[in-house]
Amino acid sequence: MTVDYSDFTLEREFIGYGYDTPDPKWPNGAKVAVNFIVQYNVGAEMSIDEGDETFELYLAELPTGQAKYGQHVRDDMVENQYEYGPRVGVPRLLELFKRHDIPSTWNIYTQALEKTPYWCKAIVASGAELSLGGKRWLDYMKVKPEDEYKMACESIDKLKELTGATPSGWFVDRRSNASISLYAQAMASKGLPLVYSSDNQSDDIPFWTRSPVGDKGLLMLPMSYDISDAKFLLKAKGPCSPVDYYENLMDTFECLYDEGVAGEPKMMTIVLHPHIIGRAARMQWLEKFVQHIKTFPDVWIARRDDIAKHFASVVPYDADKAFGQTPAVPDVPYVAGKV
Repeated sequence: MTVDYSDFTLEREFIGYGYDTPDPKWPNGAKVAVNFIVQYNVGAEMSIDEGDETFELYLAELPTGQAKYGQHVRDDMVENQYEYGPRVGVPRLLELFKRHDIPSTWNIYTQALEKTPYWCKAIVASGAELSLGGKRWLDYMKVKPEDEYKMACESIDKLKELTGATPSGWFVDRRSNASISLYAQAMASKGLPLVYSSDNQSDDIPFWTRSPVGDKGLLMLPMSYDISDAKFLLKAKGPCSPVDYYENLMDTFECLYDEGVAGEPKMMTIVLHPHIIGRAARMQWLEKFVQHIKTFPDVWIARRDDIAKHFASVVPYDADKAFGQTPAVPDVPYVAGKV
């Protein structure tokens, strides 16, 4: 097949659902769907050992120096901070999810999993969904689209080899403007359906866009960095303590739950990184949040693929209503008190 390497940028969407948000009818009348997505990326980041110009500094606990581009110098101290993830954070998260019977999604960067086959069996045995982030965890705005497509294809094959699984969804994270199109084409080249993409941050509920391949649409399951543990390490932009993070999770959950009670059920996505959330105090406060939401009978904690399949069954693709194209001006008057 001929690969289209051009950018896949849809028309900007400023209205979204407006006052006409669909009811996703979450199972058992749930007021909010909650998903935990774990970034399995350590070992796939920038590294001198991999021939990169420098080491990874993004989301390092305490950078020990500035990256020296063009100077092939390792920083063992920064590498240690990432290595905490698979060594300590992964087993802590697996045990947390097991203790509280939490379905989860693990977003795999296959080079990372390839370096830690020890954890393959445990993650698969946990019943987690395996979504795909690609071969490496990189800033793909700095990667040639030809190389990105090649790595996307390789990662699909490698995930199957390592785990026996094929992905339903993708989340590149630091994507390029072409990423969604490239991995959609990579999936199509393998004869695999792309059930959803998580590479969007523009809503609190899934929505359809046109697809880069075929005419069946692409379901977007939005995520948010607002309640990701990444904010611990985004300097001057995140919580100062695990308690702050817990309060942010609680306040977000309360708002989305209340909107669900008022008739507009939403979705809450919590993106976690084992080398960040796996630290002892942070894990303690994450568990307190988990314990809290587990007390609600009308909260659906689910894997990402299950959320996508359910939503698609309730709100099927309609090409005329897909986001990312010039929308009709909604003929809906403002109603005071409407959520």
